[in-house]
Amino acid sequence: MVKDVKKEISSLKKELSLLKRNFRDKYGKILNELQEIGYKHNYEFVIEEEPTTYLDNYYERLIEKVKPNKTFKDVIFSNELRKQIDMIIYQVQNHDLLLSKFGLKKLQESNAISLNFSGPPGTGKTLTAEALAYELKKKLYIVRYSNLVDSYIGETGKNIVKVFEIARKDDAILFFDEADAIASTRTQIFSSSDSETNLTRNVLLKELEKFKGIVIFATNLAGNFDKAFERRINLHIIFKVPDIKEREQIFKLLSHGLPLSKDIDFYDIATRYEFSGGHIRNAIINAARIAIASKKDKVTQEDFIGACNLVKEGKALIIQDTNDKGNLNYLG
Repeated sequence: MVKDVKKEISSLKKELSLLKRNFRDKYGKILNELQEIGYKHNYEFVIEEEPTTYLDNYYERLIEKVKPNKTFKDVIFSNELRKQIDMIIYQVQNHDLLLSKFGLKKLQESNAISLNFSGPPGTGKTLTAEALAYELKKKLYIVRYSNLVDSYIGETGKNIVKVFEIARKDDAILFFDEADAIASTRTQIFSSSDSETNLTRNVLLKELEKFKGIVIFATNLAGNFDKAFERRINLHIIFKVPDIKEREQIFKLLSHGLPLSKDIDFYDIATRYEFSGGHIRNAIINAARIAIASKKDKVTQEDFIGACNLVKEGKALIIQDTNDKGNLNYLG
Protein backbone atom coordinates (compact mmCIF):
# COMPACT_ATOMS: atom_id res chain seq x y z
CA MET A 1 0.00 0.00 0.00
CA VAL A 2 2.83 2.41 0.89
CA LYS A 3 4.58 1.74 -2.41
CA ASP A 4 1.33 2.30 -4.29
CA VAL A 5 0.77 5.67 -2.60
CA LYS A 6 4.35 6.75 -3.26
CA LYS A 7 4.07 5.67 -6.86
CA GLU A 8 0.85 7.66 -7.25
CA ILE A 9 2.47 10.78 -5.78
CA SER A 10 5.49 10.40 -8.06
CA SER A 11 3.23 10.06 -11.07
CA LEU A 12 1.28 13.16 -10.11
CA LYS A 13 4.44 15.21 -9.73
CA LYS A 14 5.61 14.28 -13.22
CA GLU A 15 2.25 15.25 -14.69
CA LEU A 16 2.24 18.54 -12.80
CA SER A 17 4.64 20.23 -15.23
CA LEU A 18 2.06 19.72 -17.99
CA LEU A 19 -0.87 21.11 -16.05
CA LYS A 20 -2.07 24.66 -16.44
CA ARG A 21 -2.54 26.98 -13.51
CA ASN A 22 -6.31 26.55 -13.37
CA PHE A 23 -5.78 22.88 -12.39
CA ARG A 24 -3.43 23.73 -9.53
CA ASP A 25 -6.12 23.72 -6.81
CA LYS A 26 -7.36 20.33 -7.92
CA TYR A 27 -3.84 18.93 -7.80
CA GLY A 28 -3.36 20.25 -4.27
CA LYS A 29 -6.53 18.57 -3.07
CA ILE A 30 -5.43 15.24 -4.52
CA LEU A 31 -2.08 15.47 -2.75
CA ASN A 32 -3.82 16.32 0.52
CA GLU A 33 -6.09 13.28 0.17
CA LEU A 34 -3.08 11.05 -0.47
CA GLN A 35 -1.33 12.47 2.59
CA GLU A 36 -4.40 11.77 4.74
CA ILE A 37 -4.40 8.15 3.55
CA GLY A 38 -0.79 7.86 4.69
CA TYR A 39 -1.49 9.43 8.09
CA LYS A 40 -4.45 7.12 8.74
CA HIS A 41 -2.32 4.03 8.06
CA ASN A 42 0.77 5.31 9.88
CA TYR A 43 2.80 5.50 6.68
CA GLU A 44 5.78 7.80 6.68
CA PHE A 45 6.68 9.37 3.40
CA VAL A 46 7.82 12.80 2.24
CA ILE A 47 6.27 14.67 -0.65
CA GLU A 48 9.06 16.48 -2.40
CA GLU A 49 8.74 20.03 -3.62
CA GLU A 50 7.10 20.78 -6.95
CA PRO A 51 9.34 20.24 -9.98
CA THR A 52 11.58 23.19 -10.78
CA THR A 53 10.47 23.23 -14.39
CA TYR A 54 6.86 23.63 -13.34
CA LEU A 55 7.69 26.41 -10.86
CA ASP A 56 9.72 28.29 -13.46
CA ASN A 57 6.84 28.11 -15.93
CA TYR A 58 4.34 29.08 -13.24
CA TYR A 59 6.29 32.15 -12.11
CA GLU A 60 6.91 33.22 -15.71
CA ARG A 61 3.14 33.49 -16.12
CA LEU A 62 3.04 36.13 -13.39
CA ILE A 63 4.74 38.58 -15.75
CA GLU A 64 3.84 40.05 -19.12
CA LYS A 65 7.20 40.50 -20.81
CA VAL A 66 7.20 43.42 -23.21
CA LYS A 67 9.92 44.06 -25.75
CA PRO A 68 9.80 47.86 -25.97
CA ASN A 69 8.98 49.14 -29.45
CA LYS A 70 7.41 52.47 -28.60
CA THR A 71 9.71 55.48 -28.29
CA PHE A 72 9.22 59.00 -27.00
CA LYS A 73 8.32 59.98 -30.57
CA ASP A 74 5.15 57.95 -30.04
CA VAL A 75 4.14 59.89 -26.91
CA ILE A 76 2.75 63.42 -26.59
CA PHE A 77 3.90 64.96 -23.29
CA SER A 78 3.14 68.19 -21.51
CA ASN A 79 6.29 70.24 -20.89
CA GLU A 80 6.21 69.50 -17.15
CA LEU A 81 5.80 65.76 -17.67
CA ARG A 82 8.64 65.67 -20.18
CA LYS A 83 10.96 67.41 -17.70
CA GLN A 84 10.22 64.77 -15.06
CA ILE A 85 10.83 61.91 -17.48
CA ASP A 86 14.11 63.49 -18.63
CA MET A 87 15.17 63.77 -14.99
CA ILE A 88 14.68 60.02 -14.55
CA ILE A 89 16.69 59.23 -17.67
CA TYR A 90 19.50 61.54 -16.59
CA GLN A 91 19.76 59.89 -13.18
CA VAL A 92 20.03 56.40 -14.66
CA GLN A 93 22.55 57.41 -17.31
CA ASN A 94 24.66 59.61 -15.01
CA HIS A 95 24.48 57.74 -11.74
CA ASP A 96 28.22 57.90 -11.02
CA LEU A 97 28.21 61.67 -11.54
CA LEU A 98 25.40 62.10 -9.03
CA LEU A 99 27.23 60.03 -6.45
CA SER A 100 30.66 61.62 -6.86
CA LYS A 101 30.19 65.25 -7.90
CA PHE A 102 26.97 65.88 -6.02
CA GLY A 103 27.86 63.70 -3.04
CA LEU A 104 24.73 61.56 -2.90
CA LYS A 105 26.60 58.41 -1.92
CA LYS A 106 25.40 58.62 1.69
CA LEU A 107 21.81 59.11 0.64
CA GLN A 108 21.59 56.65 -2.24
CA GLU A 109 24.12 53.93 -2.90
CA SER A 110 22.44 52.14 -5.81
CA ASN A 111 20.84 53.35 -9.01
CA ALA A 112 17.41 52.29 -7.82
CA ILE A 113 14.41 54.41 -8.75
CA SER A 114 10.81 53.90 -7.65
CA LEU A 115 8.13 55.86 -9.50
CA ASN A 116 4.40 56.34 -9.21
CA PHE A 117 2.55 57.03 -12.45
CA SER A 118 -0.81 58.38 -11.33
CA GLY A 119 -3.71 59.47 -13.49
CA PRO A 120 -6.98 58.53 -15.22
CA PRO A 121 -7.10 55.53 -17.57
CA GLY A 122 -5.85 56.15 -21.09
CA THR A 123 -3.49 59.00 -20.21
CA GLY A 124 -0.34 57.17 -21.34
CA LYS A 125 1.11 55.57 -18.20
CA THR A 126 1.90 52.20 -19.79
CA LEU A 127 2.99 53.80 -23.06
CA THR A 128 5.40 56.08 -21.19
CA ALA A 129 6.84 53.11 -19.28
CA GLU A 130 7.49 51.31 -22.57
CA ALA A 131 9.13 54.38 -24.11
CA LEU A 132 11.27 54.79 -20.98
CA ALA A 133 12.39 51.16 -21.21
CA TYR A 134 13.23 51.65 -24.90
CA GLU A 135 15.29 54.77 -24.13
CA LEU A 136 17.20 53.04 -21.34
CA LYS A 137 17.65 49.84 -23.41
CA LYS A 138 15.92 47.70 -20.80
CA LYS A 139 13.16 45.11 -20.85
CA LEU A 140 9.73 45.97 -19.49
CA TYR A 141 7.96 43.46 -17.26
CA ILE A 142 4.31 44.25 -16.52
CA VAL A 143 2.83 42.76 -13.35
CA ARG A 144 -0.90 42.83 -12.66
CA TYR A 145 -2.30 42.31 -9.20
CA SER A 146 -4.84 39.77 -10.44
CA ASN A 147 -1.96 37.52 -11.57
CA LEU A 148 -0.12 37.80 -8.26
CA VAL A 149 -3.00 36.83 -6.00
CA ASP A 150 -3.09 33.19 -4.91
CA SER A 151 -5.74 31.46 -2.84
CA TYR A 152 -3.11 29.69 -0.72
CA ILE A 153 -1.90 31.56 2.36
CA GLY A 154 1.58 32.97 1.84
CA GLU A 155 1.71 32.20 -1.89
CA THR A 156 0.99 35.78 -3.00
CA GLY A 157 4.06 36.94 -1.06
CA LYS A 158 6.15 34.23 -2.71
CA ASN A 159 4.91 35.38 -6.10
CA ILE A 160 6.04 38.95 -5.36
CA VAL A 161 9.50 37.78 -4.28
CA LYS A 162 9.85 35.73 -7.48
CA VAL A 163 8.75 38.63 -9.68
CA PHE A 164 11.52 40.80 -8.25
CA GLU A 165 14.03 37.95 -8.65
CA ILE A 166 13.18 37.57 -12.34
CA ALA A 167 13.40 41.33 -12.96
CA ARG A 168 16.72 41.50 -11.10
CA LYS A 169 18.16 38.64 -13.16
CA ASP A 170 17.00 40.11 -16.47
CA ASP A 171 17.76 43.78 -15.61
CA ALA A 172 14.16 44.70 -16.42
CA ILE A 173 11.92 47.58 -15.41
CA LEU A 174 9.09 46.33 -13.20
CA PHE A 175 5.74 47.94 -13.95
CA PHE A 176 3.01 47.22 -11.41
CA ASP A 177 -0.35 47.87 -13.01
CA GLU A 178 -3.40 48.29 -10.72
CA ALA A 179 -0.86 49.20 -8.02
CA ASP A 180 -3.45 50.69 -5.67
CA ALA A 181 -4.81 47.17 -5.17
CA ILE A 182 -1.56 45.89 -3.70
CA ALA A 183 -0.07 49.07 -2.17
CA SER A 184 -3.21 50.46 -0.54
CA THR A 185 -3.51 51.42 3.12
CA ARG A 186 -3.09 48.51 5.50
CA THR A 187 -6.17 47.36 7.36
CA GLN A 188 -7.01 46.23 10.87
CA ILE A 189 -6.92 42.47 11.18
CA PHE A 190 -10.37 40.97 11.54
CA SER A 191 -9.81 37.80 9.55
CA SER A 192 -7.07 35.63 8.05
CA SER A 193 -7.55 37.38 4.70
CA ASP A 194 -6.79 40.77 6.32
CA SER A 195 -3.63 39.33 7.84
CA GLU A 196 -2.61 37.88 4.47
CA THR A 197 -3.22 41.23 2.73
CA ASN A 198 -1.04 43.10 5.21
CA LEU A 199 1.66 40.44 4.95
CA THR A 200 1.64 40.81 1.16
CA ARG A 201 2.20 44.56 1.43
CA ASN A 202 5.06 44.04 3.87
CA VAL A 203 6.72 41.62 1.44
CA LEU A 204 6.36 44.16 -1.38
CA LEU A 205 7.90 46.90 0.77
CA LYS A 206 10.84 44.67 1.67
CA GLU A 207 11.49 43.67 -1.94
CA LEU A 208 11.19 47.28 -3.08
CA GLU A 209 13.92 48.35 -0.64
CA LYS A 210 16.27 45.58 -1.81
CA PHE A 211 15.71 46.09 -5.53
CA LYS A 212 18.44 48.08 -7.31
CA GLY A 213 16.55 48.68 -10.53
CA ILE A 214 13.56 50.70 -11.70
CA VAL A 215 10.08 50.02 -10.33
CA ILE A 216 7.00 51.82 -11.61
CA PHE A 217 3.63 51.74 -9.85
CA ALA A 218 0.69 52.76 -12.03
CA THR A 219 -2.57 53.75 -10.38
CA ASN A 220 -5.83 55.55 -10.96
CA LEU A 221 -6.34 55.94 -7.19
CA ALA A 222 -3.11 57.30 -5.72
CA GLY A 223 -5.02 58.51 -2.65
CA ASN A 224 -5.34 54.88 -1.53
CA PHE A 225 -1.57 54.38 -1.33
CA ASP A 226 -0.18 53.27 2.00
CA LYS A 227 2.03 55.96 3.58
CA ALA A 228 4.89 53.47 3.83
CA PHE A 229 4.84 53.15 0.03
CA GLU A 230 4.49 56.88 -0.48
CA ARG A 231 7.75 57.49 1.44
CA ARG A 232 9.64 54.89 -0.58
CA ILE A 233 8.65 56.30 -3.95
CA ASN A 234 11.25 58.70 -5.35
CA LEU A 235 9.00 60.56 -7.74
CA HIS A 236 5.25 60.88 -8.17
CA ILE A 237 4.33 61.73 -11.75
CA ILE A 238 0.80 62.86 -12.51
CA PHE A 239 -0.69 62.00 -15.90
CA LYS A 240 -3.50 64.41 -16.76
CA VAL A 241 -6.07 64.45 -19.53
CA PRO A 242 -4.29 66.33 -22.36
CA ASP A 243 -5.20 69.95 -23.12
CA ILE A 244 -6.53 71.11 -26.49
CA LYS A 245 -3.11 71.54 -28.11
CA GLU A 246 -1.92 68.16 -26.85
CA ARG A 247 -5.14 66.46 -27.99
CA GLU A 248 -4.68 67.96 -31.46
CA GLN A 249 -1.12 66.58 -31.57
CA ILE A 250 -2.30 63.13 -30.44
CA PHE A 251 -4.98 63.07 -33.14
CA LYS A 252 -2.39 63.98 -35.76
CA LEU A 253 0.17 61.48 -34.47
CA LEU A 254 -2.20 58.51 -34.26
CA SER A 255 -3.91 59.33 -37.57
CA HIS A 256 -0.62 59.30 -39.45
CA GLY A 257 -0.93 56.87 -42.32
CA LEU A 258 -4.72 57.06 -42.60
CA PRO A 259 -6.18 58.33 -45.90
CA LEU A 260 -7.58 61.66 -44.68
CA SER A 261 -9.95 64.04 -46.44
CA LYS A 262 -8.91 67.68 -46.94
CA ASP A 263 -11.71 68.85 -44.67
CA ILE A 264 -10.10 67.32 -41.55
CA ASP A 265 -9.66 69.87 -38.75
CA PHE A 266 -8.08 68.20 -35.75
CA TYR A 267 -8.01 71.43 -33.74
CA ASP A 268 -11.79 71.67 -34.06
CA ILE A 269 -12.19 68.04 -32.97
CA ALA A 270 -9.77 68.49 -30.07
CA THR A 271 -11.74 71.56 -28.94
CA ARG A 272 -15.06 69.71 -28.99
CA TYR A 273 -13.99 66.55 -27.18
CA GLU A 274 -12.02 66.42 -23.94
CA PHE A 275 -10.57 62.96 -24.50
CA SER A 276 -7.62 61.09 -23.05
CA GLY A 277 -5.10 59.52 -25.40
CA GLY A 278 -6.85 56.15 -25.05
CA HIS A 279 -10.19 57.64 -26.05
CA ILE A 280 -8.58 59.44 -29.00
CA ARG A 281 -7.17 56.12 -30.19
CA ASN A 282 -10.64 54.55 -30.04
CA ALA A 283 -12.16 57.51 -31.86
CA ILE A 284 -9.64 57.22 -34.71
CA ILE A 285 -10.29 53.49 -35.09
CA ASN A 286 -14.05 54.09 -35.10
CA ALA A 287 -13.67 56.88 -37.68
CA ALA A 288 -11.87 54.47 -40.01
CA ARG A 289 -14.60 51.87 -39.44
CA ILE A 290 -17.31 54.40 -40.28
CA ALA A 291 -15.50 55.43 -43.47
CA ILE A 292 -15.05 51.81 -44.56
CA ALA A 293 -18.67 50.95 -43.80
CA SER A 294 -19.72 53.94 -45.91
CA LYS A 295 -17.46 52.71 -48.73
CA LYS A 296 -15.38 55.87 -48.73
CA ASP A 297 -11.80 56.15 -49.95
CA LYS A 298 -10.88 58.66 -47.25
CA VAL A 299 -11.79 59.43 -43.64
CA THR A 300 -13.73 62.70 -43.43
CA GLN A 301 -14.40 65.26 -40.70
CA GLU A 302 -17.94 63.90 -40.48
CA ASP A 303 -16.55 60.41 -39.82
CA PHE A 304 -14.39 61.74 -36.98
CA ILE A 305 -17.29 63.65 -35.42
CA GLY A 306 -19.49 60.55 -35.58
CA ALA A 307 -16.70 58.40 -34.09
CA CYS A 308 -16.05 60.89 -31.28
CA ASN A 309 -19.73 60.97 -30.44
CA LEU A 310 -19.70 57.19 -30.09
CA VAL A 311 -16.78 57.39 -27.67
CA LYS A 312 -18.45 60.22 -25.77
CA GLU A 313 -21.65 58.18 -25.41
CA GLY A 314 -19.63 55.21 -24.20
CA LYS A 315 -17.96 57.36 -21.54
CA ALA A 316 -21.34 58.70 -20.43
CA LEU A 317 -22.68 55.17 -20.12
CA ILE A 318 -19.88 54.15 -17.79
CA ILE A 319 -19.98 57.21 -15.53
CA GLN A 320 -23.75 57.65 -15.34
CA ASP A 321 -25.36 57.78 -11.93
CA THR A 322 -25.15 54.24 -10.56
CA ASN A 323 -27.78 55.07 -7.95
CA ASP A 324 -30.38 54.93 -10.70
CA LYS A 325 -29.80 51.22 -11.21
CA GLY A 326 -33.19 50.63 -12.75
CA ASN A 327 -32.32 52.77 -15.76
CA LEU A 328 -28.80 51.44 -16.28
CA ASN A 329 -28.05 49.84 -19.63
CA TYR A 330 -25.09 47.55 -20.07
CA LEU A 331 -23.27 46.69 -23.26
CA GLY A 332 -22.61 43.00 -23.71
